[in-house]
Amino acid sequence: MRFLLFTILFFLVATVIKIDLTEGTVPLAAFSIEQKQCEDQYSLQKVTVQTTQGDTVQSLLAIYPSEVDISFPERLSYFYKLNPHLQNQSIVPGEYIEIPMFKKSSEICSN
Repeated sequence: MRFLLFTILFFLVATVIKIDLTEGTVPLAAFSIEQKQCEDQYSLQKVTVQTTQGDTVQSLLAIYPSEVDISFPERLSYFYKLNPHLQNQSIVPGEYIEIPMFKKSSEICSN
């Protein structure tokens, strides 16, 4: 008889916990706090450098890192927008080229 009461009590508690977790207060508690969604704003600045023998696009982008974490292909596309002549020719020593630098300017938050 005691075993039967413990079994019924166990299933009753398990059912209440299951209903509370799926439909009750626990899922609703996660949505009660409003979270702000923030987007980082960054500005594009350029640095003019004079190239030397053996410079490559990859080495110049590595020497002058950006403050904002931006992917290499995206930064490379900005490099070629600033220096379109380098798409069809190699870097000549003594040439002045512009390196894109991204600086964090502000953070915009919305509710």
